[in-house]
Amino acid sequence: MGRYRHTVDAKGRIFLPAKVREEIGASVFVTKSLDPEYLSGYTQQQFSDIRTQLSQLPGTDPVVRAMKREILGEAIACDLDGQGRISITDELWSQVGIKPGEEIYIVYLYEKFEIWPAAVYDGKRSERGSALSEDLSRYDVKGV
Repeated sequence: MGRYRHTVDAKGRIFLPAKVREEIGASVFVTKSLDPEYLSGYTQQQFSDIRTQLSQLPGTDPVVRAMKREILGEAIACDLDGQGRISITDELWSQVGIKPGEEIYIVYLYEKFEIWPAAVYDGKRSERGSALSEDLSRYDVKGV
């Protein structure tokens, strides 16, 4: 778990920190998120679990079909290179408004990580302020 700030290189690659690489393995899946502001990256196992869950939903439901297209259809498999980088397509970057040379945050959440445009993430953090503890109280989360 953690938040890391990096820059997208000219080829659309990002560096994954050693701690993240150790826990996620040599290959990940990156796709659109349910939230439009960021991309989601998953371990192979987590992405397989998501595929299984989505495949069990009724294909006659237009919302389910759209979600499958957005999450599964947009996913790319990314293998880490020797320097610990993954390459993400221009098309996926454009979904969240990120261009080469721009700063991003990688927010690591164990089996998943989020890739945020730094300015958007910073803006969301300042908007949230103290509302986080109020939101979690309804879930009976203690000690956070």
